[in-house]
Amino acid sequence: MKIIVFGASKGVGLQVVLQALEQGQSVTAFARSPSFPDHPNLKVIQGDAFNLEAVSKAIQGQGAVVIALGADRKAGDQTRSQGTAHIVQGMQQHGVRRVVAVSSFGVGDSRKGLIANAAWLFLRATLEEHERQEKTLMESGLDWTIARPTGLTNDAKTASYKIGSSGRGRISRADVADFILKALGDSNYIGKAPAISY
Repeated sequence: MKIIVFGASKGVGLQVVLQALEQGQSVTAFARSPSFPDHPNLKVIQGDAFNLEAVSKAIQGQGAVVIALGADRKAGDQTRSQGTAHIVQGMQQHGVRRVVAVSSFGVGDSRKGLIANAAWLFLRATLEEHERQEKTLMESGLDWTIARPTGLTNDAKTASYKIGSSGRGRISRADVADFILKALGDSNYIGKAPAISY
């Protein structure tokens, strides 16, 4: 499968790129400041998700899209929502249907319990931006899946985690990437937004 990853230079996005390459998949890494070693299955595009033309051009010919855009925590940053809106437009323009995006536990119907309430207390601007991003995807008509991880760590991949549960409130970025790559090929996750944690 040909996969393009938006927000590919660090965090979950970088883990998706590295793991997909390990699986022998063809990957396009789209990032503002890309820095990747040469790999025969990797194409690197330096670009900004705010640039609709660049985003749409990068999506052409892809089989699936991963959205792992980062953003500042300050109020008013719309990198995730505006970038996602441009990605959706590009997908619709080029007939690419499958997309998996990284959001956060505490958004949408996962906003319940102590962990979620604590997240809203400290990360309101970030979670509000994720809500705008999710709304764009849910109304897109595309084959979307939204991953809602709990607190992210840089621990190693375990490939052992809970899907649809808040669990212990932590999960590694590597395991979120593992879920994303599995979800891309599993139609059972289309139209769903599961929480992911240990």
